[in-house]
Amino acid sequence: MKTLLLLASLPLLGHTAGVAGEQSFILRAGNAEVTVSSKGEITGIAKKGGHWSKHVRGVTLPDSCIQAGEARLQETDDHGICVRREFRSERGNRGLTVVDRFAPEDSSIRWDVEIEGEGEPWSTGIATVLAFSDTAGGRFWTTWGNPDQMSPAGGGTPSDAWTDPLETRPFRSLHLIYGGHFGRGGGYSVPVFSVMYPDERTGIGLAMSPGDALLDIQMVTTPHGEVTQRRKFHRLGGGKILKFTMYLFLHEPDWRAVLSFMAGRFPAFFHPAAVNAPEVCGLGAYSSYEGDIDAGKYRKMGGIVNWKASFDFSYMGMFIPPVPSDTTPWKRFDATSGGDPVPGQRTYTTIANMARYASRMKALGFSTLNYFNITEFGGFSEFGNAVAYPDPHYTGAKDVWTNPTSYLYDNFPDAIVFGVVDDTGWHKRSAEQLMQMNVTFLDRPFRTWGGAIITDAGDPAYARFLLNQARLHVEKFPDAQGIAIDRFDWLNEYNWHADDGKAWVGGRPVRSLLNSFREFIPRLAGIMHDGGKVIFCNPHVNRLDLMEHIDGVYNEFGHIGSDLNLSSFLTLYKPLICWTPDRETVMKSPDAYFQRHLLMGAFPTAPYPGNDHTIEPDPEVEHLYLDYGAMFTQMRGRSWVLLPDVAEVPGNKALCNVFRSGMRVLIPVVMGRGDTVAVRVRHCGELGLSSSLRVEAWYPGRESPVTRSVTVRDDELALDVPLERGCAFLVISR
Repeated sequence: MKTLLLLASLPLLGHTAGVAGEQSFILRAGNAEVTVSSKGEITGIAKKGGHWSKHVRGVTLPDSCIQAGEARLQETDDHGICVRREFRSERGNRGLTVVDRFAPEDSSIRWDVEIEGEGEPWSTGIATVLAFSDTAGGRFWTTWGNPDQMSPAGGGTPSDAWTDPLETRPFRSLHLIYGGHFGRGGGYSVPVFSVMYPDERTGIGLAMSPGDALLDIQMVTTPHGEVTQRRKFHRLGGGKILKFTMYLFLHEPDWRAVLSFMAGRFPAFFHPAAVNAPEVCGLGAYSSYEGDIDAGKYRKMGGIVNWKASFDFSYMGMFIPPVPSDTTPWKRFDATSGGDPVPGQRTYTTIANMARYASRMKALGFSTLNYFNITEFGGFSEFGNAVAYPDPHYTGAKDVWTNPTSYLYDNFPDAIVFGVVDDTGWHKRSAEQLMQMNVTFLDRPFRTWGGAIITDAGDPAYARFLLNQARLHVEKFPDAQGIAIDRFDWLNEYNWHADDGKAWVGGRPVRSLLNSFREFIPRLAGIMHDGGKVIFCNPHVNRLDLMEHIDGVYNEFGHIGSDLNLSSFLTLYKPLICWTPDRETVMKSPDAYFQRHLLMGAFPTAPYPGNDHTIEPDPEVEHLYLDYGAMFTQMRGRSWVLLPDVAEVPGNKALCNVFRSGMRVLIPVVMGRGDTVAVRVRHCGELGLSSSLRVEAWYPGRESPVTRSVTVRDDELALDVPLERGCAFLVISR
C-alpha cells in the first residue's frame, strides 16, 4: 500500500531531510507497520492503527562504497517492496548492487538482502544499520555475556565475575563480537537485539537468521541510538550473490518475548534433535577415573554426566583405533608424553573396557559422553611424537595408524589448517590482524595442545575418517549416551590453503572452518541421532548458528560469568553443564556461585574423582554441593518459560527465572536482599496451573522442602517467599 510521509533525518546515514509529498510504502504484519521511503530505507515503525510510532532509520550499507544514482523501488507479489541500489567502491574500481526486499511474514517483516559485486573476487563489510531517534525512553537488550562490557572487540579482560544478562540498559557505546570468546570477553550468542520502551509497553526487535552462512559479525552501538551489525570476509565478485535474511518485529518489552520470537522462528537451532537429550543432564564430570565412586552422594548432588576425559584415544582424532578385536589393548593418550598414571586410570584400554565403563555408569543412573574432536589431530603417542611438518616422507604401508604423522600424511594431508603463527608454532592471529599485516603468504600449520595440529573437516578424506569414527561409537558403545565435541573456537579460523568458494580474507580465497562445520555436522548428526545418541559440544565461541544438530552444551569456560550467560541463551531447551575449575572458584562466594547457575538453568561440574583440570573431591566443597543438590535435582529436564512478564520480584529485591520440567513450574529466587520477598507469577493458565496449587520451597542445606497450598486469582499467583542465604527454589505443581 502507498501513502504520504514526511521523512525524518538522521546524521549517521548522511541524508538530508525528505520533502513533503515524497512517496513511501507501508508494510503491515500482525500489529506492526514498517514504512519504507522512496530512497529504499526504513524510516519508521508503528503499531497498527497509528497509536504508537517511532522514527527508526534502517538500511544496508557496504563498507567503503558510495551509492551511485537513485534507489529503484518495485512492489512485489507478496505485498512487499523490492529496493535496488547501485554502489561504487571509494576508489571507483568496484561495482556493487544491493537489493533489499521487505515483505510481511506472519507477525514480522522479513528483510532479505542480496549483494552482488562486479569483477574479480573481493570483499567488503556489509552493515545493517538501525538508528533510533528516541533514545531517552529506549532500553537496549541483546543476548550478551556481560552487559557491562563496553570495550572493543579483542579488548577487555575476562574474569569469573558474573553480571545479570537479563537486564536492559540505556543506549551507550558497545562493541560486541558474535559468539564472544573466553579470552576476548563477552559478546552476544543469539543474533538478535531489541530496543524496548517499557513505559509504552512495546519493543522493537531485529533478528538475523542463523540459517545464513554467517562468518565474522560484530555489533556496535552508540549513545545516539545507532545499532550497526557488520558482516565481514564474505566473497563478492566472480558471479557470487550473498544472501542474508532478517526479521523486524514488535513485542512486549521483555527479553523473554525476544527469545520467544527467535525460538519460534528457528526451532531447529534451539530444540535438541535427539529425543533423549533432556535425560542427559546433571552435574558434570570430566574424568577418566574408572574406580569405585559414592554413587549415592552424587545422586544427592543432582546426578552425573561424565564427559569422559577419555584420553582413551591413542592420540587426538584416533578415538577408536582400527585394532583387530574389541579386546586388543592400546596405550591411552598422554599429553605429557610421560609421567605416572593417575590412580584409578588405566595406562592401556580396549573397546571392551570403554563399553563396560559406559554400562556401569548407566546402571548407576549416570550418563557417559565420549570425547570427540573434529578440529585437532595427532599428538604424542606410543609410536610417535608431535605431528611433524613439513612431510617427513614416511614410507610406511598405507593406513598404519600407530604413528599420527604417518597416518595424517598417508590419508588426509589436505586437512591441515595453515595460517600465521609465531615462532613457537602455537599462537594464531585473527583474520582482522592478518588484514592489517597485508599478508600474502602463509605456510605454517596451526599447532595446539599435546603435540596435535589443527585440522579442517571440510577436507573430504578427513570428513570420511571422522564419520567412520562416529559409526564405531554407535556400534561399540551401546550404553554411552553419545559424544561431546571439543574446541569450537577453532571454527573461527580460516584455512589459507583451501577454498570454500564463499570466504575471502587478505586478498585471497580461503576456507572458513565455520563453513566446513556447516557441511559436516548434518552428516555426523545423522549417524549419531539415528543410533539414539546425543551430541554435546564445548563451544568456546557461543553462536546460535552452530547449534543446529547439537543436543547440549558442556562449556569448559562456564565458570566465567560471560560464558555462562552466552551458553544459557543457546540452551533454552537443551541441557547446559558448566566447568568448575577448582575449589577456590566455589569458595570465593559459594551461594552466589550456585545461585547464578540456578538462575540461568545451568549445572556446575561436580567434585569428582580423576577430574582433569577441573574440581576434585574435597569434603568442605562437597558439603556445599550437597546443600544445593536437591535444587539441581529438581532442575533436571528443565526448559525456559518465555511468556512475557511471567514472573517478577517487585522492587528487584531478588532475581528470578521461570522453567518448566514436565508438569512442574520451577522458579529459582536468588541473590535476594532481606528475609522475605514477594513473587508474582502470571499467565498461570498457560503454565497449566489450576486454581489450587502445591508450592514447595527448597532451601540451601535443607533435605526436605517447606510445602504449602496456594490459590490462583485472576490468572496470577501472589507469593510471599521467605529466603535463606538469599535463596528459595520454588516448585509449583497441581
